[in-house]
Amino acid sequence: MEAVRCSALAEFQAESKQSGGSMPLFTVTMMSGWSTNEKDRLSRAIHAASVAAGYLENDLFQRFLSMGPGDLRVDLYYPALPKPRTDQMLMIEVMVSSGTDTNMKKTLVAALVEKLGDAGIEPNDVMVFFLETDRASGSFGGGQFAPPVAFA
Repeated sequence: MEAVRCSALAEFQAESKQSGGSMPLFTVTMMSGWSTNEKDRLSRAIHAASVAAGYLENDLFQRFLSMGPGDLRVDLYYPALPKPRTDQMLMIEVMVSSGTDTNMKKTLVAALVEKLGDAGIEPNDVMVFFLETDRASGSFGGGQFAPPVAFA
């Protein structure tokens, strides 16, 4: 059993190194009224962007929060957008491991805008914010914490 656990840990560490050590957790806040099929379309686009940015195919952690009228308020033009946001605006928070490379974040944002655009979302309607957390601050299951990421 210990040999299997060590093998799984070695495989996890190798995969984490490939993806920059971050397992992104996406929280998408949106206005209510989206159907399950529409959320599935968004989920596929977000996952495709994640993979395009270098994260692993099996790295799928997403949640969708629907807000009622009056519960989600944003400036329609900030920061000097050429046209206003619409009711399809998505506020995407991406939780990643502390120390995630800035270029990885920029690549992910560009991929999100592209893939969500392919899914029918206007670039002005895509807001992305990164939250960093230490890997020792959470468990993805079974009460097990991910090993720390070794930075080169």
